[in-house]
Amino acid sequence: MAQSLVFAYGSAEPVKDIRLLSIPTPADCGPNQVVVEFLAAPINPLDFLVLHGKYPVKPQNHVGAADGEQRPIPGSDGAARILKTGSAVTQFHVGDTVLLRTHCRGSWRTHAVLDENDVLRVPSELDPRLACILRMGVAPAYFLLRDYSALEPGDWIIQNAATGTVSHYVSQLAHLQGVNVISVIRDRGTDEELERTKRSLRSHGASLVLTVDELKVSGAELLAGKRVSLAIDFVSDDALARLMASFLAPGATLVTAGFLGVAPSGPEGNLRQFLWQRNVTLKAFRLSDCLGRRSPFHQTALLEWFARLFMEGTLKAPAVEYVRWRRGEQGLERKLQEVLERHERGQVGERKKILVFEQ
Repeated sequence: MAQSLVFAYGSAEPVKDIRLLSIPTPADCGPNQVVVEFLAAPINPLDFLVLHGKYPVKPQNHVGAADGEQRPIPGSDGAARILKTGSAVTQFHVGDTVLLRTHCRGSWRTHAVLDENDVLRVPSELDPRLACILRMGVAPAYFLLRDYSALEPGDWIIQNAATGTVSHYVSQLAHLQGVNVISVIRDRGTDEELERTKRSLRSHGASLVLTVDELKVSGAELLAGKRVSLAIDFVSDDALARLMASFLAPGATLVTAGFLGVAPSGPEGNLRQFLWQRNVTLKAFRLSDCLGRRSPFHQTALLEWFARLFMEGTLKAPAVEYVRWRRGEQGLERKLQEVLERHERGQVGERKKILVFEQ
């Protein structure tokens, strides 16, 4: 039997109400479809926006529950192996490793039947635990550096939430371009933990790592003479975004690139989230737009290049927590619920989590 996590629309606590269902393993598919077995699937901030009904795209795949209701399948990112191809499929073969091409296709499940246009091939030699973060981890970092500002070697950029996965790759890819990175982080519980975090971020490409308080108190002195051309806000914190923007050079760019967690809203809702969802000004980063400007050929070529950088050792993975999803394991539903609840709380130092599927 296959397994799938599902949730219910409109639940007051959707993470606590997530359920694990056993369903028949798909054995066949249509002529333009593929049957896949998921290998690894990240848990991303976007997934929690979907669970809370705060994301403009809704889940595209559902599973019938025991009560007959069709329940949506969460998960927008993942690496899978093709088990079967339809009679008209020519670009994929059994055994290929593929990634989901678009959001909300449902990756928190062991098996799926997908349209061939829903997936992109990546080199099968790459560890699926790395492959699964190419599209929503590495690609956003590449696009933020390439599509939103004309960066030159010697320029500086500033980003917050610097221990996050995308910011981790912003630092590494910027370093390859000769661009310097100022990474802003939350304070840690102890001086030793803070220094360890700073050391790790510097070893992965950051030129300067500051806490928010250090940026407030010493930013003017530390950043004097540095041309800061781009600020990337992953948090949706107006006060912090304004602080970072105060160090930008004239003509520079501030990009809203994420909403970590589900931000509390007033009567009018979160303004940045409102603008971002409707894709109206404020230089809003949208991965789907960046990918849409590239042909399927160029999307695949880009993923293959990222894979080579990993296999050559040029790109390094961030510290992550692998969560084993073993079919038939007793207590698996509660284990996955607890992992999701912990991830959603987003405590300082919490590592990104990747579901790893095992037989």
